[in-house]
Amino acid sequence: MMLEYVNEKEDYDAFADKLKVLLSELLDAAGIKYHSIVARTKESESLYQKVLRQPNKYQSLRDVHDLTGIRIVTYFHDDVREAARIIENEFSIDRDQSVDKSTLLDTTEFGYLSVHFVAALSEQRLALSEYGRFKEHTAEIQIRSILQHAWAEIEHDLGYKNPNSVPAEVRRSFSRVAGLLEIADQEFVNIKKQLKQFEDETVQQILSDPHQVRITSDNLNYFIDHSSVINALDKQLVTSQMMLDSDQQLINELIRMFHYVDIRNYGELIEAVSVHSPLALKCAQVMPNPFLPRQGIGIAYICMAVTIAGNDPHRIDYFFRRFYPELRNVGEIIKQVQPLTEEMIQEKNID
Repeated sequence: MMLEYVNEKEDYDAFADKLKVLLSELLDAAGIKYHSIVARTKESESLYQKVLRQPNKYQSLRDVHDLTGIRIVTYFHDDVREAARIIENEFSIDRDQSVDKSTLLDTTEFGYLSVHFVAALSEQRLALSEYGRFKEHTAEIQIRSILQHAWAEIEHDLGYKNPNSVPAEVRRSFSRVAGLLEIADQEFVNIKKQLKQFEDETVQQILSDPHQVRITSDNLNYFIDHSSVINALDKQLVTSQMMLDSDQQLINELIRMFHYVDIRNYGELIEAVSVHSPLALKCAQVMPNPFLPRQGIGIAYICMAVTIAGNDPHRIDYFFRRFYPELRNVGEIIKQVQPLTEEMIQEKNID
């Protein structure tokens, strides 16, 4: 058996790599965010020790179900269930060898919580040429939350294998920590749900009555994510393929710009975008931007256009010095930008 494994080790390594990529694609497609997916193939020495402990149980490599191991670590424990559902749908599961560790604990107990599957590729996937060679392969797929993972890693590092072999006070300490982690796991899920509810309610308020929703650093990011108008403006301004998510630095700077140009609520912002987008686009042609290409960058140009349209030299000068302090020859740049206002006025009169 050992010689056979050494000869087939490369196949098992390839199987582990394939599974990691496949699981990443499946979780990404389902919108499940995860901390990590780790794939490993059992070392020969580890297999030898495993067989040595139970020689009658393992007669061939097909009897060893964890030669390939995958560990999926999610951020939230409710995503463990979602990931498990995907694996059950996409793989052929050996129910006799699979286990949900949480079901093994009594209602009064706390401890290791994880879902373990022994899985093989489905018949549909094996029919594809890239997977056909792995027909005889199985893998142990573990799914746990990041807090469950922390518990398991620390437990392993401390060598806490047999609870009966340690003093009662130590067992009580482990139980308390496990209980706290379980509570923390649930609270993080609750926080995630509360944030999602806040996001949905905020977006709905902006859509239904934008003039009644004051712009804050808390809700601006949600508006940028969901506004088709802002997204369209960003795409016109940023020609590169890379568009980063908005970050707190940009959000804070936009809030300061809003105060300067006196845009207080989303109704006023939407009106400013409608009126000043052409000028903002023209400004982008002659002005460098101090920020990376992030979602919401178009709003900075809208604030610039609002300032320029006001045609107040002092306010224009202050705007550029305040928000573009690294620029040199600001006066020359302003001279390039100011004629755009007259051009826009002329175009408006022609229309």
